[in-house]
Amino acid sequence: MSAVKVLTAGTHLGDEMSRMTEARIVSGGSAASPVQHQPSKTALWAMLAIAPEPDREDAGDEIVRHIVTPLSGQAKNWGAYRFGFSRGAESENSAINLHLRATDDVVQRVWAFAHALGDENIAKLGTLKFTHSPNIVYPPRPGEPVPELVEASFARFGGPEGLKLVDEVSELSADLAMWAVNRFPAVNMRSMLATLLLFDTGHALMRGPRSSLWHDRRSTSWDFYWTTHLHGCAASFGPGAEQARNTMADRLAPRIVPTHRVMAAVASEPSVDIWRRRWTHAIDLYLYRADKQRISRGARQLAMGVGRMLLNRIGISLKEEAVLGIYAHAWSQDIEAQLTGEAHSPQQSKPGRK
Repeated sequence: MSAVKVLTAGTHLGDEMSRMTEARIVSGGSAASPVQHQPSKTALWAMLAIAPEPDREDAGDEIVRHIVTPLSGQAKNWGAYRFGFSRGAESENSAINLHLRATDDVVQRVWAFAHALGDENIAKLGTLKFTHSPNIVYPPRPGEPVPELVEASFARFGGPEGLKLVDEVSELSADLAMWAVNRFPAVNMRSMLATLLLFDTGHALMRGPRSSLWHDRRSTSWDFYWTTHLHGCAASFGPGAEQARNTMADRLAPRIVPTHRVMAAVASEPSVDIWRRRWTHAIDLYLYRADKQRISRGARQLAMGVGRMLLNRIGISLKEEAVLGIYAHAWSQDIEAQLTGEAHSPQQSKPGRK
């Protein structure tokens, strides 16, 4: 059973931190008396879901600001191998799922700190529900089956080697998302950044510096990429997905030019430019390595997979991503240069369509 601690209101964060490494935490109850034990060095994959009260609007963003961001830094300082997070697939789901790969002693320490942060920020966040999933050994021991927890990630990114390869991009996307949530508190402005990053992901796939080294990257056309992207996002619309796609495209057509002006304003910020450069470089390098390591997934699938992971962390649902994809499809380096007055945009070459 994973480590849990229920913190009482008024517990001071500093006091809690001074005690948490000494106590063995028992699920569903208070701290037991300290026990002496040798911490295991076996790597675990642990998950913690944090759910706000149902009536808390924008609670997901607040959890990212006040719990996920400080927790990320401490997890790395304490020796965690990887730390990440994800949100519910639908916009109305404000729960945040934390993912941690670390040894058992680090897992307990990080999760106890998460509870402490929740208590410290109770005035901002309200009462939070913490739900722990059983820890699993990862990588699995020889002869053991693939844990159910990672099956979906294996399918998306190409097995254990693909999951290992995507780690660096995942870490960058978590850092980028935490920055974005803090820099753009308003979701409408953050969605403009998300649209730029959607464009950057597709552009890095097809026109990144190393794209010519993998035929699969250059064989995808700009229009086909975005048609596939829209179909993937609109699958969440249910049985009427095709009609919904057509209706949405017609409805959004008059909004493209005004939206592009707002995107240009966001793109002109130096900090945005820096993060976009980092992201496009990471995507280009990730796909290059995926080809060299013969990861059993196509370039387009891998690019869309990491793009979806990023937008989910930023706070964009699948339905919202479908809308943003239409704006990204119509964007180009030429449009960006024209609207921002810059001679060059963050990417180094132009997409297939202007």
